[in-house]
Amino acid sequence: MSTLLVQFMFNVWLWWTQFTYFSFMQVTSYIGELALSPVLTPGTTRAVLSWGASPKDLDTYVTVPGSDASRTPCLVSYKSKKCGSGSTQVSLDLDSTNHNAQGGSPETTTFGTLVPARYIYRVNQYKGTTSDTLLASGAMVTFYSEDFQQKFNIGVDGYVEGINWFVFYIDGTDMSVHTCDRVTCPTSLCQSGGWRIIQGSTYLC
Repeated sequence: MSTLLVQFMFNVWLWWTQFTYFSFMQVTSYIGELALSPVLTPGTTRAVLSWGASPKDLDTYVTVPGSDASRTPCLVSYKSKKCGSGSTQVSLDLDSTNHNAQGGSPETTTFGTLVPARYIYRVNQYKGTTSDTLLASGAMVTFYSEDFQQKFNIGVDGYVEGINWFVFYIDGTDMSVHTCDRVTCPTSLCQSGGWRIIQGSTYLC
């Protein structure tokens, strides 16, 4: 994944009729960064998380199923950036941690060949305390496959619980992508990582 620093350039011509005088001025303005998704190899997909100036750090969490039902799911995050190996590997390619007034780099995750089970993608606000900053972040996740892309916007798609935005899940049986709800993407997933506080034996998102 790469980013393109975009500068908007325009020319201003000034005409001073009294002296028949031309003046040329070049103005350059920063308008942000664009996420560029390289061409995907057959069988792979990608998710790109982008957001505004605040908060400084949002994190991707992907619950990756085991290769068979008897295996415990693996969690991709900034703490452990890869699950699986070879063609079925899921990897966090870029962990973006320095957003500021001019925005910042997007965070990207690449999915290899999927096993026939559910992959769940969510976004966590690093060291967050309430939902307010997360909901105001303007966060958007774009999912790319070989033949389509789908966008998810915070406050519109999926649901927010505490400092976690449950965004989408992929059904590995047919590679279909679905918006999360509280049944398909349960809050109990926060126990594996990205929890806000622990109350007794309960991990709160």
